[in-house]
Amino acid sequence: MAQRKSATKTEARERARRAAAESMAREQRLLELGEEFFVAQGESEQIMEAAEQRIAELRAKAEHEAARAKEDQGRVVAGMRGERVTVPEIAQRLELSVAEVRGLLKNSAAATYEDDADGGSISANGEQPTVEAPEPEPAHVDA
Repeated sequence: MAQRKSATKTEARERARRAAAESMAREQRLLELGEEFFVAQGESEQIMEAAEQRIAELRAKAEHEAARAKEDQGRVVAGMRGERVTVPEIAQRLELSVAEVRGLLKNSAAATYEDDADGGSISANGEQPTVEAPEPEPAHVDA
């Protein structure tokens, strides 16, 4: 006996509903996976931005500390020069080139000038350095 038209129609409708339900469930899973992807992408970008900021902060701190150490080098070289050691001898003692020693002396003189403009420089022991005036050369008299 052949199925009735209404039974065939009901069966077709059920098959269409199951297919639609499976399609909708798949679509829901894909939406959820898409959400997870975009959340993970946002987290990744935030992590990289935070890392870049920390790198920039570390770089700035390192540059500041390196500049301070360079100033210390300049003070040492200036101290040697204050002991009337020649530039070539300072270079030899510190295993530097004469140009490097002159550069350190130049930077040290600039830093000292800035310190003086700001109210005076302070030595490593926390005291105001004393500056001796150069001794006047004896007057040359022609006889």
